[in-house]
Amino acid sequence: MHTVIIGIGLDNKFISPDVAFLSRKESIGEREIARLLGKGKEFGNGPLAAFLQHAASSLAAGGLGEIIISRPKADRGSPDAGARVNLEDVDVVDTLKPGISGAELVVVHEDAALWGAIREAIQCVTGTEPAALSERDDLRFLIVGTHTENRVLAIGSFLRNVLGAKQVAVSAHLAGSSSIEAHYAALRHNLPACGVQVMLDLEDTARFVGMTTEPFAELPYHPCAIGPAEACESIPDEQRSIIESLCMHWSRTQLRPLQGGYSGSLLFIADGWKGRARTEPVVLKIDQFPQMRREISGYHQVKDFFGKHVPTFSHPVSLGDSVGVAMEFAAMEGRPETLQDSFESAEDEESFRQFLGRFQKALNLLAEKLYRNTSHLAWITPYRVFGLHAERQQQYLKTNLDHILSYCEDLSLPSEAATSPDAILSMFKVITANEDGLESEVCLVHGDLNYQNVICDHADNIWFIDWTHSGEYPVEMDFAKLENDVKFVMSKQFDYGDLPRLKQFEEYLLAERMPAPPNELPDHLRHVKWDLRFRKIIETVRLIRETCFAIKQSDDWIVYQVALLRYATHNLSFDKRRGRGECELPQLIHAAYSVEALAFNLVGDDFHLRIRGERPAVYPPRQRISIDYSPWSVECPEYDPPYFVHESVKANDSKTIPGGWADPEDFSAVIAAARFEGVRHRDDQGRPLNPRGR
Repeated sequence: MHTVIIGIGLDNKFISPDVAFLSRKESIGEREIARLLGKGKEFGNGPLAAFLQHAASSLAAGGLGEIIISRPKADRGSPDAGARVNLEDVDVVDTLKPGISGAELVVVHEDAALWGAIREAIQCVTGTEPAALSERDDLRFLIVGTHTENRVLAIGSFLRNVLGAKQVAVSAHLAGSSSIEAHYAALRHNLPACGVQVMLDLEDTARFVGMTTEPFAELPYHPCAIGPAEACESIPDEQRSIIESLCMHWSRTQLRPLQGGYSGSLLFIADGWKGRARTEPVVLKIDQFPQMRREISGYHQVKDFFGKHVPTFSHPVSLGDSVGVAMEFAAMEGRPETLQDSFESAEDEESFRQFLGRFQKALNLLAEKLYRNTSHLAWITPYRVFGLHAERQQQYLKTNLDHILSYCEDLSLPSEAATSPDAILSMFKVITANEDGLESEVCLVHGDLNYQNVICDHADNIWFIDWTHSGEYPVEMDFAKLENDVKFVMSKQFDYGDLPRLKQFEEYLLAERMPAPPNELPDHLRHVKWDLRFRKIIETVRLIRETCFAIKQSDDWIVYQVALLRYATHNLSFDKRRGRGECELPQLIHAAYSVEALAFNLVGDDFHLRIRGERPAVYPPRQRISIDYSPWSVECPEYDPPYFVHESVKANDSKTIPGGWADPEDFSAVIAAARFEGVRHRDDQGRPLNPRGR
């Protein structure tokens, strides 16, 4: 093995602690200099000085490698680039001179010919043509020095991606930058993206260059220590390395897993320490690359709207197929928790009121900063936009209902506790085949707004996380998700004896657009006002619907009901018995009640009774068009329906027939008197067009 250590910016103007040099813009600053070289009595014993001293003696003694020092520029009388020189001829900061006094040095000058000089120096010390570096498996490069985000990064990228060197590394303990944010971005993201290894342990760095590790074993230059042990047991090595990289600015961290979500992602609240000083917590998330790319993209979609109410993302860290980010929260006060934690731990009036206050604040933020702010009218086909039209949805529904029915049979539950899969499937097939459309409010939504994705602290500050599924959808999407989660996922206290009342309760919630307050409910639901389990649901649902319908421009709630159906069918798969979620059997049966009630209500709704192909016997054949051409806003030159007025209408013309009930066929005769408030679409003669489209 042959090692080359390249020192970047090790002269006075970059890394000297003298006042004369600290004022220069090239200086990395007093704090970073102290981190690399030591502070106070320990000045000169920092990791960079200690490592170079050990490296110089080890490499020189074993003939295993050399140190290349770069200079700012070629001064008159200075050594030629690529020449072997004595230490006295190199402008290295005084603190480092004792450390590298035993090394044979090669100098390159950082002028216009820098890259050519590096090529010459590498050939000088390795005996290998730069074009052949990719063939050397035994050759290793370690880059140390200053301004990681540009100088170290540039050299590392040049070695890996231009010269083709196979093994190039940087140590977090041997490089510094005046811009700390840019420094960590380079170490966590930019250098690894260029193929440069980033070492978080000085012992690992010593092994990389072929040195003994004993001098560094007792020094505090290691990755962030991760605890507690039980939180780390199930974390694979790849994800653990990502956590170490995300927390490299801490000496240790304690992880608290966040529950919820079943995509395989890792989600933690991380409490950190620098020595004995505690830092602000962050949320760590690690997932597969496609998921995290959507997450980061979604975050950038909404951060301008939410400001401090979404976390600040660190640069992503990639390793293998996994990507991780750290999310920092502005002004977090006290121990953070999710809204699901807040709801589930609310076992008395005071704690439930605290949840409602937090939830109301979260809904108001979403409504004002996101939904109203980005809302516009668009033509949608409800069953298609919520993905219920696909045949596989019927298959999923049948599978899940069959499992629930088999559980009920195994437990010998009474027949009224179970649902009828055949009846539900029959109605579900009918309603989801409807391709009719309507105009409705569409806006930027979260797309997976469960209560685990809303984090609050003891001062009731609110943050929204996990924007993986964000996009433009009907405003009802997020609200329906919140309603179904509170009914079927988070309300875990119900048992089999509660099922009859749960069924009545759910049928009521789905029959009323706005449920009454608990003390005004029908007689058969009188128990709700004194049973906190039921009251937590209805008061939460009332807040959800009040906020949602305040955004809507009409009283129509057909889209909301279809959204509820989408999530209720989805909840049926959150089967704890099959290891697919946190829903016990009573929760699954409750969700099945909801699917049944929604299907029954929707199949009889006016929206579902309009079938495009049907017509009275005397009506001319309809011109069939694609569902995509339904909106009047979409051009459709081939649309040319026949003109038709029924004879009974003509026979009752109120202008010519006494007592006639019909307006005249000539629209111009009535247009002056006609009032059509709210009509958005007219033909070229001013006649109102069907608001549902072609």
